[in-house]
Amino acid sequence: MIVSGLLIIFYFYGRVVLQPDNYMFANSGDGLKNYFTYSYHIKHDTSLVNFEGMNYPYGEHFMYTDCHPVLAVAFKALSGLFPFISNHSIGILNLLMIISVLLTFIVVYLLLTELGVNQWFSLLFSIGITLLAPQIFRMGGHLALSYSVAIPFSWLLIIKSLRNEYLLKYTILIFLNNLFWFFIHAYLGMIISFFLILILVIFFISDKDRMKSFRRALNLFVSLVLPIVLFFLFVKITDTHTGRTDNPSGFYLYVAEADDVFVPNHPPLRPLLDTLMGNGIRQQWEAWSYVGISTTLMVLIFIFMGIFRLIKGRQTGIDRFFGSGIMNVSLMAAFLMLLFAMAVPFRQIPVLAEIVPIVKQFRALGRFTWPFYFAATFFTAMVIVKIYETASSRKGRMIAIGLALTAGLANIVEALPYHREMAWTITQSPNLFQKKSLSQSFNSAIGSINANDYQAIISLPFFYQGSETYSRPRNEETAKASMVFSYHTGIPLVCANLTRTSVQESKNIVQLVSPDFYNKGIEDDLSDNRPFLVIRTRDGITGYEEDILKKCTPLYQSDELSLYALQKSDLFRSTAPDTIANFKTQENSLFRKDEFYLTKDSSFLYYNDFDNLHSEKPFRGKGGFQSVKKGKNVLAEFGPGTFIAGKSYHLGVWMFNGRPDALNLYFRFIVEEYNEQSDTWESTTYFPDQSEVINGDWSLVEGVFGVKNPQSRIYIVTIGTKDAKGPLFIDDLLIKEKGTDVYRMSADNSSLFYNNHRVPASVPFHN
Repeated sequence: MIVSGLLIIFYFYGRVVLQPDNYMFANSGDGLKNYFTYSYHIKHDTSLVNFEGMNYPYGEHFMYTDCHPVLAVAFKALSGLFPFISNHSIGILNLLMIISVLLTFIVVYLLLTELGVNQWFSLLFSIGITLLAPQIFRMGGHLALSYSVAIPFSWLLIIKSLRNEYLLKYTILIFLNNLFWFFIHAYLGMIISFFLILILVIFFISDKDRMKSFRRALNLFVSLVLPIVLFFLFVKITDTHTGRTDNPSGFYLYVAEADDVFVPNHPPLRPLLDTLMGNGIRQQWEAWSYVGISTTLMVLIFIFMGIFRLIKGRQTGIDRFFGSGIMNVSLMAAFLMLLFAMAVPFRQIPVLAEIVPIVKQFRALGRFTWPFYFAATFFTAMVIVKIYETASSRKGRMIAIGLALTAGLANIVEALPYHREMAWTITQSPNLFQKKSLSQSFNSAIGSINANDYQAIISLPFFYQGSETYSRPRNEETAKASMVFSYHTGIPLVCANLTRTSVQESKNIVQLVSPDFYNKGIEDDLSDNRPFLVIRTRDGITGYEEDILKKCTPLYQSDELSLYALQKSDLFRSTAPDTIANFKTQENSLFRKDEFYLTKDSSFLYYNDFDNLHSEKPFRGKGGFQSVKKGKNVLAEFGPGTFIAGKSYHLGVWMFNGRPDALNLYFRFIVEEYNEQSDTWESTTYFPDQSEVINGDWSLVEGVFGVKNPQSRIYIVTIGTKDAKGPLFIDDLLIKEKGTDVYRMSADNSSLFYNNHRVPASVPFHN
C-alpha cells in the first residue's frame, strides 16, 4: 500500500516533493491570502494569537485568518531555535499537504480492512477512493481544507473505539484528533465532530443493550463534545475583537444538490454529459463530492431494488448487503450530513436558522458532503466484497472479481484528471515569499525603503474584505503586491482580505478613503506617528484614492508598482477650507440652476431631498425616504428623453448604515433602463456596503451610469432579498452629468453642499 501510494505521489507531485519551497499552490485569491497569514504569523507577529499582518492597527485573531493556527503557532515557537522553519515555512506546508494524500492511501486501506474487506480488495479500492476524494481541489486555494486524511482517520478511530472494550486509549485519541483538526480549520473540526457524534448517537440508539453501554457511550460522547467546547471557549477568551457579524451571508448560497454528489465534474464523463444535457448542469464548487460512476450506479440499483420490494412485497436479497452494523450506522450518519449540506430542513423551515443561529456561521454547507463521499464509496466496496464472498461458484467469484476491478479502476480513471489538473495548477506559481522569485523592480522597491520608518502599508486601490458590512473590492494585482511586499518587509497592511472581521473595525478602516472633511474614528486608534508607506499598482483608482495620492511623497516608481510616503498628519488633514475657498473664488463664474451652482452650463441636474416625506432618521433637512429593506423600493422615475445616449451620469444617495446589516446581505442600489418598444431591461448595479464615503451612521452610495436608448424609462431603485429585515432610511438623491461639480452653501453658512457631500465650514480638531 505504501509503495503504491509513493509511486502515485511521485508520478503526479514529484516536482513539489523534491523542491517544496519553490512553489506556491496558488498565488491569488484565498490561496495567496492563506499562505500570507500563515507565513507572516510565523516570521513577523509578536503575538501568538493575534495576527498583525492585516487590518492595521487592529490586527485579527489568528483563528479567523485561515492560517493553519496550530501549525503557525508551533512553527513560530520552533523557529526561535530553528530559523530554517521561518525561512522555509511555505515548503514545509506544501510538503504536509502532499503527505496528507499519501497518508490517505494508508488510512483508507486500514479502514477498509477494519470493516472486513480483504487486503487485495482493500488495496484496489483504497487507491480509487483516495484519488477521487474531493478535498484535493482545496490545495488550489483553501489550503487548510485539503487534508483528505482527516475524515477517514477520524472515522477509523470511532469505529475502533466502538469495537474495543478498552475505550480509554481511543477516547483520548479521538479527543486529541478532533481538537487538532479544529485548530487546523474550524470547518474540518466541525465536520468531523458532527459526523462522529451522529455515528455515536445512532449506534447507541440501535444498540439493544443500551443500558450496559451507556457509561461507555457517555465517555465517548464527552470526548467528542469537549473539543467543540474548548475550541469555542479558547476563541471567546482570547479574541479581543468585538462586534463581529452574527449573520454572515451565504448560508443558502453554498449548499449542495444531488448533482454535486452523483454527477461528475471532470472528464472523462463530464464532457459527454454536457453534450447530452446541452451544458445545462450547474454545480456548486463548494459542494463537489462526486462519488464516482460505480457508486452512483450502486446507489441507483439499491433505490430501484428498494422500490421494487415495497411495491411488490417480494424479497430482493438487499438485506445481505447491510450485514455490517457499524457500516449501516456510518451510512445513516453520512446521509444526515448530506441532508444538512443541502440545508435540510433549514430551506424548508427558514425560521430554524434564526432559532439556531450558530448554523449560519458555517455558511459553506456544501463542505459537509465530504463524509458522505467516504461512506458511500466504502459501502460500494463492501457490497462488491459481499458479492464475492457469497458467490457459490467459481464463475460467480470471477464475476465478482471482474466487478471489483471494473468499479475500482473506474474510480481511478475518473480521478486521474483531478490529479493531472492539480499537478499542473500547484506548480504554476513560484514561491513569491522567496526574493529570488520576484522581479528586479520588485526587489529594487523592497530595497529602496527602510521598513522601520513606516507604521503600515496603505494600498491603492484600497481593498477590504472581512465584515461584509463595510468593504472595498479586492484588486488582484494590488492585493498580491501588497501581501508580498508586507511579507518581505514585515510592515503590516491596513487593507484586509479576511473573514468576519469586527464591523466597527472595518468601518473605521474603510473610512480612510472617505473625503478628509469627515471625522474618521480610526485616527484615535493610531498611536504611532510614523508615516504610512503607500503602494500604488497599475490597477485603476477612484477619485477619493486620487485625493490621498496627492498628499503623498514619491519614493520609488516602476512600471510594476510605485511607493510613496504619506505623513499621518497629512492623511487626516482636512481640505474643507480649501474646498469652500475654491467655491467662493469661482462663485461668480459658476452657472446657476435653481438653488445650485454648477461648473457647466446646461448640465443635467436632478436633486430630491425627500423633505416632503416623513423619516425617523433624515440625513439633511426635515424629511427623508423611509421604507423597508426587503423587496423593491423606487426612489425616482424618469420618462423617455430625460437622458442622452453616450453621456455619463453620476448619481449618489445617502443611506443609513447605523444598524446591523443595514446595507449588506445582497442589498443593491440599481439604475434600471426599460425599453418599452423591445420590452427589455438593462441594469447598472451598485453595492451600498462597498461605499467609500462613510460619514458617521450614513454612507454615500455613488456610481456612474449611461443609457443605451434615450427613449427608455429610467428607474432608480433599491432591491433587498425576500428575507431582508429592518427599516431602510435614504436621503438626498443627486444625479448630475459626470465631470460637473455642484455647489450650494447652507442658509446659515455652516456647511457647503458639494456634489452631495456636506463640507463643514469649521474644521474639527485632529490630533
